Amino acid sequence: MRYEIVSINALRPLEKVFPIHLKNLSSMILSDGYIKKSIIADKETGTVLDGSHRYVFLLKYGFAKAPVMWVNYFDDSVRLGTRLKHRFMVEDKPELTKEECIERALRGDLLPPRTTRHFFTFRKQDISVSLEDLRGNIQSDDAHRSVTDLIANVDVSEELNNNIGYLQEISEETEVIVQYLSEMWETKRYLSNQISMMNNLREVVFFPGKFHPPHLGHLQTIMSLIPKYRKVIIGVSEDIPQDKKVVNPNEVVFVLMNLFKSFQNVEVVKINGVLTELKDMLGLPSFDILLSGNKKVLDWATNMGVKARYLPRSEGTLFSGTEIREEI
Repeated sequence: MRYEIVSINALRPLEKVFPIHLKNLSSMILSDGYIKKSIIADKETGTVLDGSHRYVFLLKYGFAKAPVMWVNYFDDSVRLGTRLKHRFMVEDKPELTKEECIERALRGDLLPPRTTRHFFTFRKQDISVSLEDLRGNIQSDDAHRSVTDLIANVDVSEELNNNIGYLQEISEETEVIVQYLSEMWETKRYLSNQISMMNNLREVVFFPGKFHPPHLGHLQTIMSLIPKYRKVIIGVSEDIPQDKKVVNPNEVVFVLMNLFKSFQNVEVVKINGVLTELKDMLGLPSFDILLSGNKKVLDWATNMGVKARYLPRSEGTLFSGTEIREEI
């Protein structure tokens, strides 16, 4: 959200302001020479929703312009309350409505200071607008405008009590935030447990092969398995014909471990001997299902009483170990 520099006459006050607060704020702004927060107002009517004291300051000292951020007051993104905790929750019927606020602003029947609390879907950003940029062409009659009707007739004790009350509202709002954080923490813990329980329902898959050499088909297949299974165990067997050997099993293990080292659920193991010649499961990792595109491996798994499923092999250029070995 960006602010605009607009005519001060485009704005209408909604609330009166506190005299001491106005005096102190005026001294600060005049000393700085800058306005550091924009006024927030309704685009349709010019009603000041946030920044009443800044608005009265600009009027009092005869400034012709004001930095304003426009909003659509009747949009659901702008909310109205009477206490700071209403930012998060409203337990009772609202004491004020937006319609009442606009009607009072239009007829000049101003609310007491700090009656409303307006909440927006954006943060109130710091700005830096020089007072010199807000002077404009001021008529002599406007140079010393009276703002008496915009200042509440209260003494310092009443204003002090209001500030104390506002601090109490901040404490209330903080307590609501703490309660929300507690609820969010409980929800986070619940969902984390759910994720853990669901993850434990996923199977551990065993994907054995010679990987001689590792190629794009292997990588594509393994990458497709990673998000589907709790753990993917890549088994590298030793049954590489000596007359066709391009790489040895240890080198294959090293390459695969480096390729998948960033994945927490991938493990690469070396199978001692030839998988399909093993008579038992001793020495093999624990898994739930074996996947392979090799019928001989699937038959071995069936004979061993292992849950297994056929996995189609990838096809394409550089997806064939036979072609790659021939080229090498």
